[in-house]
Amino acid sequence: MAKRLRDVCKLREDEALWRAGRGFVVRDLPWSEEKLREIPPFEFENWAVIALGGIPNKAQVGDMGIDGRVFPVGSELKDPAPVSHTKTFGEFLDEWYPIQVKQKDKVGRPDIDAFEAMMTREDRKKGFFVSFDYSSDARREIGAFFKKSGRIIVALTVQEILEEEIAMKLA
Repeated sequence: MAKRLRDVCKLREDEALWRAGRGFVVRDLPWSEEKLREIPPFEFENWAVIALGGIPNKAQVGDMGIDGRVFPVGSELKDPAPVSHTKTFGEFLDEWYPIQVKQKDKVGRPDIDAFEAMMTREDRKKGFFVSFDYSSDARREIGAFFKKSGRIIVALTVQEILEEEIAMKLA
């Protein structure tokens, strides 16, 4: 994030500029896989979802396999009525992509199967799965699911997110 603020937004990382509203300061962010492995699972989920530009679920338990949602630019309203302060994004935006996050060394085929079931139940054409790595069975299942249903599961690793190599996969 700091790299993006420096390179794209041309902001400087400086405490004095931050106080004046013209710079930024990065504090207490996990910078490595090792640190991310140590944080509590719900914090890890929130980190991953926000890193993808998504919105984390308010409910951490009983989320039915959805840890967060990405709303693509240009999503259309389901309900043309004015948005009230009590509505959530999911209630009025029809186009969204689910995000599933697992703080595991290697996600296996059963985790992918569960995500596929959720995507089918929610009628989602694309979804994002985040983990430290994936077993070969999990990767094969992702390919088989695409061939069978035309639905896309984008398998992202924590390292890809940390290295900011995900732009093309998010498109």
